Amino acid sequence: MLLQSHAKVNLYLKIGKKLKSGYHNIQSVMQPIQLHDNISFEKLSEDAIIVQSNNPDLESKGNLAYKAASLLKEKFKVKEGIRINIEKTIPMSAGLGGGSSNAANALVTLNILWGLKIPQKRLIGIGAGIGSDVPFFIVGKTALVEGTGNKIKPLRKSVSLNIVLVNPGIKVSTSWAYRQFDKSKNNLSSGNKKNVKDLVNAINKKDIKKISENVYNDFDAIMEKKYKIIKEIKTNFRKFGALNSSISGSGPTVIGIFDSIYTAREAYFKLKDMYPFVFLTKTF
Repeated sequence: MLLQSHAKVNLYLKIGKKLKSGYHNIQSVMQPIQLHDNISFEKLSEDAIIVQSNNPDLESKGNLAYKAASLLKEKFKVKEGIRINIEKTIPMSAGLGGGSSNAANALVTLNILWGLKIPQKRLIGIGAGIGSDVPFFIVGKTALVEGTGNKIKPLRKSVSLNIVLVNPGIKVSTSWAYRQFDKSKNNLSSGNKKNVKDLVNAINKKDIKKISENVYNDFDAIMEKKYKIIKEIKTNFRKFGALNSSISGSGPTVIGIFDSIYTAREAYFKLKDMYPFVFLTKTF
């Protein structure tokens, strides 16, 4: 069984209180994008979980898809084995949720292959224990995401945005980014005049200009301070006609939103020779 395991972008991310669990409350709007890994599942007669990939770093028990499979096997006493093959395209530690997407695909697919019949609500709860982005990928639609990432409210409508992704080749640990946020003397959210409701209304109206005006991420200031290249990428996005740009997730990938596929494509061809990973894609 071969599936597409899509990445995501955060059009809005406001970080709230840190909880005793170590997680933070968040308020975010996430959209899946066309950029994806390919992931396949093959039943095994032996009672084992095998992960194979074009990236050897993923062939370990630390892989989130492995963790998802292992959790289901243990929780529901599954005696069957599975081979998971991941053809990795989404950059790792990039703020695009590639590992969480793989884990969500594993939970949803193995729920079917192993005949577990777990309701989606319970599957979301299981996914939340693996990673905070996993519940969003289980739902797989444009959504307002709150709590620690476990409260998913799909929007009434979605919109296809023409975007260019630029990843400068830096890996950013999500835990590091949240520690920097917690250590910051300034309350980075206090300067945010943008309201998530305005963004949600703009998406429901498919108003691309208003959407771009209300894009926001609390990690922007942290990433720009730590990595000068982030500010440079944003400057180039403006130069090449983007309506707006922002960090996705905890970074370091920067997303540029464009008013048409033509302006997005022009920017893509200019940027692709400047940075290690540049992708032309769409939200859906």
